[in-house]
Amino acid sequence: MRKFYTTEGNRSSKKQKEAYPVLALCENCVGQYTVISEGERTYDECVKCGADD
Repeated sequence: MRKFYTTEGNRSSKKQKEAYPVLALCENCVGQYTVISEGERTYDECVKCGADD
């Protein structure tokens, strides 16, 4: 199962969703991002590797 994570993106962007995007990530891929906060569980597939178990 994946979770939504608020991650650090393009901090120079003036748009909130580009500076701190919320991504659905699996446990294997979350370590490749700088995580700001952890959200709820989701059945969405991982945006990095596409895992959908």
